Amino acid sequence: MDSYTFSLDKVRNYKSQVLDKEKRKLAVLQKRRDEISEKIVALGRFRNEKNAELDFKARQGALVSELISCSFIIENARLQLQVLLLELKKAEEEMETQRQIVLSVYQEKTGMDKLEEKQTEEYRVLAARSFQNEVLQNISNQISYANSSDQKAG
Repeated sequence: MDSYTFSLDKVRNYKSQVLDKEKRKLAVLQKRRDEISEKIVALGRFRNEKNAELDFKARQGALVSELISCSFIIENARLQLQVLLLELKKAEEEMETQRQIVLSVYQEKTGMDKLEEKQTEEYRVLAARSFQNEVLQNISNQISYANSSDQKAG
């Protein structure tokens, strides 16, 4: 019987490469999302600090120009936060889309792995049948040889 070869091995290897590539894309998107989240946290802290500074200056009787300057910085931080929150939402949507792509490719590859297992099992069954037929043929030949030897001797 011919040796076993998985005819879809190249396709499965290709799917593995595609899966790795898509996982790398997902990792890049996750890193980008995490960086945006870190910026949001840092900017939130900065804004809170500036709010506290504005309150302190207002209680200390700072000049109006100083208060306006501080208010401008706080407003600018608020606007930057809005932009970052929109970027975060977009990054999470892109990440979810990429996650679905990774899942789809993974399922395709898993299907190929299961197909290989099925074909391997079919090969084993056929190989076992072939071996069994060879054994039966050998036994049959030995019996025939023994019977013909007995007839010649008798």
